[in-house]
Amino acid sequence: MLIDFKEHAKRQTTLNSEISSLFGDLKKQKKKRFDYWYQAVGEKIGKLAIPTYKKNDVLYVSVVNPVSRFELTRMKPEILESVNKLLSENKKLKDIIFK
Repeated sequence: MLIDFKEHAKRQTTLNSEISSLFGDLKKQKKKRFDYWYQAVGEKIGKLAIPTYKKNDVLYVSVVNPVSRFELTRMKPEILESVNKLLSENKKLKDIIFK
C-alpha cells in the first residue's frame, strides 16, 4: 500500500488551520464573556492577568508570573472597585483570586 505524503500533508495543514480557528473563536468568546475585566484593568494588565471563570461571585484570574500576581494582589481592592463599577448590582464581585 502506497501512502501519498503530499495529500497527507495537505490534510494536516487543513486540520491545523481548523483547530487554530476553533481556538481563536474560543478566545474571542472568553474575552467577550469577561469584557468587563478588560475594560476595568486595561490592555496592559489584561495581557498579564486572564480571567478563567467566575463562581459564587468570585472571579478567578490566571496570572502569567508570580511577580505580577504579587503586584495584582496588592492592587486587588482598587481592581475590585473598578470592576464592580462596570457590573450591575446583581452581578457584583465579592472577591478576585489571582492564581
